[in-house]
Amino acid sequence: MKRKSKTILYCILDWGLGHATRSIPIIRALLQKGHSVIMVSTGRSLALLQREFSGMAPWIAFPDYNVRYHRTGVCLLPSVLCQLPRIFNRILIEHIETERWVHQLGVDVVISDNRYGCFSKKVPSYLITHQLRFQLPKGFQWSAVTSEVFNAYWAKQYRLILVPDVEGVPNLSGALSHSGWISRHPKIRYIGLLSSLEPPEQSFKTPIDYLFLISGPEPQRTVFEQIVLNQIQDLKGEKRVVLGKPEETRTKNPWIFPHVSRKELVQWMKNAQWVIARCGYSTLMELMALEKKAVLVPTPGQPEQIYLATHVQNSGLFYTVKQHRFDFKKNLKEAKGFYEKSRPRLPYNQTQKILEILELE
Repeated sequence: MKRKSKTILYCILDWGLGHATRSIPIIRALLQKGHSVIMVSTGRSLALLQREFSGMAPWIAFPDYNVRYHRTGVCLLPSVLCQLPRIFNRILIEHIETERWVHQLGVDVVISDNRYGCFSKKVPSYLITHQLRFQLPKGFQWSAVTSEVFNAYWAKQYRLILVPDVEGVPNLSGALSHSGWISRHPKIRYIGLLSSLEPPEQSFKTPIDYLFLISGPEPQRTVFEQIVLNQIQDLKGEKRVVLGKPEETRTKNPWIFPHVSRKELVQWMKNAQWVIARCGYSTLMELMALEKKAVLVPTPGQPEQIYLATHVQNSGLFYTVKQHRFDFKKNLKEAKGFYEKSRPRLPYNQTQKILEILELE
């Protein structure tokens, strides 16, 4: 028997574009099943979702935590600790607003991608996260157990915690989702990788030798952009640079693009011989889905990306290099040797399984 269509409040963290892009396959599946989706986000993530689902899903612009990262990793923890009172205040405010939206908009289900205050005590609520155990800077790893306590507390507010990774080995998130007692929490469900990009049915006519994807939170997004542009001005071959700035529309340089549609990006990525990008988790999922070779550069000051870079390289999945050692021509030579070995494949976009877990199939 077909279930009655429902109204879904889908709340997405604006932290780079990764949380928005990995939400796309789930939102698509919900819409295809006839459900109504109301998107809640802010900044560049909301701009991306507005373009992707124009005319298909209404949206609410609502600010999140706006966590600012210091340019150097050594100052990361003090910087974040100073912001904690404001972050927890924002979590409280977004919870109050979520309850108001549930009441006023007739919401049946709340799905939150890393917005911890977006849950309701009146309707089923689900949290999507791959950060069950946070990665902290060197010298502070001993306190990682506090993140497990943090997530265990928030797990009480949600019906289930959905982890976008596979349950076994090999996996993509490593210790982020597969270590500590929190990974055995009864509310945890592993739902497989999520990617807004899938291989196109037809190849793009123009081959691309090097595709550079600039992304992530400021100020490091801009720092990486400057490093890349300084090194590739005289790079031979077909190259394209996507700046990850959906709020802008054009540049003067013909091979630099502020943003491109997801349809165009999948064509470019599929036909690119090499992808150069950050080591964000959603980027890793997209590259795995497309089975692409890449040179990955973790964002300085983000322990998660630094950990993931080590994990995926040790697992034989991707070649990575630190930003201060980024020398593209040298890195490219090393990466060619790295990818001579075969890589494991991981399942992705198991949306039917996800809808069944959400009881929205």
